[in-house]
Amino acid sequence: MRALFLMITCSFSLFSCEKEELDISGKTEEFTMKSSIINDDYPIFVFLPSNYNPYEPNELIIALDGEFRFDDIANIISEKSQNGSIPPCIFIAIGNSGERNRDYTPTKYEHGKGGAENFYAFLKNELIPELESRYSIDTLNTKTLIGNSFGGLFTNYVMFQNRIDNPFNKFISVGCSFWFDSGVIFEYEENYSLNHSDLDVKYYSGMGTLEGGINLGSFDEMNDRLKNRSYSHLLMNTEFIEKHGHSGTATIGFKNGLNYVFTN
Repeated sequence: MRALFLMITCSFSLFSCEKEELDISGKTEEFTMKSSIINDDYPIFVFLPSNYNPYEPNELIIALDGEFRFDDIANIISEKSQNGSIPPCIFIAIGNSGERNRDYTPTKYEHGKGGAENFYAFLKNELIPELESRYSIDTLNTKTLIGNSFGGLFTNYVMFQNRIDNPFNKFISVGCSFWFDSGVIFEYEENYSLNHSDLDVKYYSGMGTLEGGINLGSFDEMNDRLKNRSYSHLLMNTEFIEKHGHSGTATIGFKNGLNYVFTN
């Protein structure tokens, strides 16, 4: 019963904060993407900021939990595109957040269905090619992935996949559920380290200081692991977000993360 209460509380707090009014410079679009890999439909929310250039390759930024996170992140990117602190880009957010426990979790566990492998395949093999056919997007593996909570878990999961065909090299993880399945994400990092000495990515990770003890401890553990590996080419910035809990860290972390990964 206590575990159920914690799960419900966590789910509520993740999405209960009030959203800011959407006041952006650019164009928004929306379409539905059918995945044959997952056999499900995904609403795709698109923001073409003022610096989007239809005649040149643009950076692609992808965020999870689109129904809840699109407005906040679009606001941040709009501001950055207007002040010149982000290169020409396109931002999309993937919806269908009701299936986040299926899509964002790497293993089957009490609170997850272990569909991360399929969801990653959907991103690589279906969604990104579709986006590249619709918009002017840089086809190099230099894309950005943003996730919060279980979305942060998936973001870390993708970072520890094979770099050769990984479309992402910038990762923003906020309030990551490192605790999931007894910390199984640490096994993915361990397996990656056994076969690689290089991790050529920019990585931002933020965690609210009012998170529970297991979240704070696992956040520190992942940071220490990555630093102690001495991976070649890894650039990382991690921070505790003071006086904020699980829901309050998201927008702050997204902004700080975008500031970091797009800093030369």
